[in-house]
Amino acid sequence: MSPMNLTAYTPEMWIEDEENLTNLLQNSSWELFPMLNYSDLSGLREGQIVRFKGMVQDMRTPEYYLEKCVITNQGTKEQKIKHGKYLEFIKCQDNEVIDFYSKDTVRKELQTFYVISTPGENQWVKDIESKKSIGPVQDNPPANTSLKRSLDDETTSMMDVDDQPSTSVPLTVKRQCNAVPDQPKPLKMDMSTEYLLNFPVEDKNGRACLVKMYKSESDVKLNEVYEFIGFLSVDPKLSHEIYCGEESEGDLEDQVHNPPPSLIPRIHCVTFRKSKHGNPLVGDNELDKCNFEVIRRELLIALTQLLLGDEVAAEYLLYHMISEVYVRKDVMALGKFSLNLSNIPMAEDMKYVEKLYEFVQLLVPKSVYFPLTVESINEKTFIPKKDYDSNRLNSGLLQLSANTSLVLDETKLQPGKLDQAGITAVRAIAKVINTQTLSYDFNYYPVDFECDIKFLITSEGKSLLPSDCHVVLQPNEEHLATFNEIIVALKHFLKPELLNECRKYLSMCKLVAYEIEENMHTFIQEKFVEMRQKGETAEDLHNILVLNRLICLSYGKNAMNADIWERACKLEEKRKQRISS
Repeated sequence: MSPMNLTAYTPEMWIEDEENLTNLLQNSSWELFPMLNYSDLSGLREGQIVRFKGMVQDMRTPEYYLEKCVITNQGTKEQKIKHGKYLEFIKCQDNEVIDFYSKDTVRKELQTFYVISTPGENQWVKDIESKKSIGPVQDNPPANTSLKRSLDDETTSMMDVDDQPSTSVPLTVKRQCNAVPDQPKPLKMDMSTEYLLNFPVEDKNGRACLVKMYKSESDVKLNEVYEFIGFLSVDPKLSHEIYCGEESEGDLEDQVHNPPPSLIPRIHCVTFRKSKHGNPLVGDNELDKCNFEVIRRELLIALTQLLLGDEVAAEYLLYHMISEVYVRKDVMALGKFSLNLSNIPMAEDMKYVEKLYEFVQLLVPKSVYFPLTVESINEKTFIPKKDYDSNRLNSGLLQLSANTSLVLDETKLQPGKLDQAGITAVRAIAKVINTQTLSYDFNYYPVDFECDIKFLITSEGKSLLPSDCHVVLQPNEEHLATFNEIIVALKHFLKPELLNECRKYLSMCKLVAYEIEENMHTFIQEKFVEMRQKGETAEDLHNILVLNRLICLSYGKNAMNADIWERACKLEEKRKQRISS
């Protein structure tokens, strides 16, 4: 069987040989299947195998479904077995009903995840992935009968029929077995599209999906990015039954949990994989192909020009961009390297931070720019909060997936007063910077979630927010006078081929397996004794160790040595001199 044949499979066909087909799919090219992130829903069909890549934003209430059921013809009493897995509807005729009490009926539970386009994903990533998203459109016929229901609804229905004969099915169940009119009534929505989509960061072209998981649901974690593949459900009758059906009043929770499939389609997942780094340019064997030293040198040239001729600041910015949390010990998130660049040029015609961010966008897969003003801090929702009326998690700006660069522009801050919401927001940001954990608001109690957000804070003086590293920018006067020309020259310097190499380099630095070799432990202890004699602290040692690791990674080296240690010490000495002067 060729992988191409997988595109023609229906849910019914898949169930017949599920294990073998899933294994075949995992070893096949997923690019054969349309990617929902960039596909026009009007060109896709019910029951078609599709892909969707996104961040898990919320987890919904589990549902019961009929994995296998018995359909009885009320006229002839003839019975047949049908499967409900990977389907929203099972095709039934008007004179057919489901025998819920048959010994052959099998009920199981599925878990639904609300998945959104990766927040902050940059345009170059979307452009590359959309070009690869070329798959055949399979014309599968739509099905008819709804069998997916929430646990509460299912339990209520079964309680209603407990005292009835086994051949009797309540009216609500009968309606689900009957055909629904092909042209449902127009829906009258009580809420905006933006509210339904619930994105942490504005994304005009963002998509959302309800992904239904039948297995391995415990492997799916909130705020992580996955690529799901499964059967698409976009049948408009999904909305019709919720908003226009007699059994539902269409309350807030109903509308939020059962949105129009034209806006938020459903995917019945057959398999998935976690996104390792979010960079479509980096494959499994790219590490051996990268010339770390050459690309490092070229990238530092560009960053030095961008940072107005400041080589020290350029080097720290490079280390910030390749940093990530690699292990957690107690309350410490080791590997984080938030950076505060101060002494930012404040000339309005330069728009320095905005232009700096343009290049951050060009280089990293995921980034977000947020200007810090009194108004924006007071008004913006930063912390995700559980809404019990709609039974969902309302998103906040800090609900971002790992390795997202968040640029906080403090140069926009003017005198003013923070209200209580603003104070809470600042405290939340500071906590994430210090511990890489964020306390979600569940009204009656907070719940801590781990995160890995790269904070780049730009400010005129030292930031009001904490940081792991504070670098005072020392602009060159000539660079300040010719900044606009430098930006034009930089765009010319970073030709597409070099730009892609830089993008790959920044991702591959994080994939280098770094460790401190046994023979270096004694060396580090001796150096720490020397540092203590100079009045330096354990925190200074920690900073040197973090910097050593990042320098090694930037060269593609997996172990430190004495030369790199000395280099890190000299770099830190230059940085501290700027602060004290």
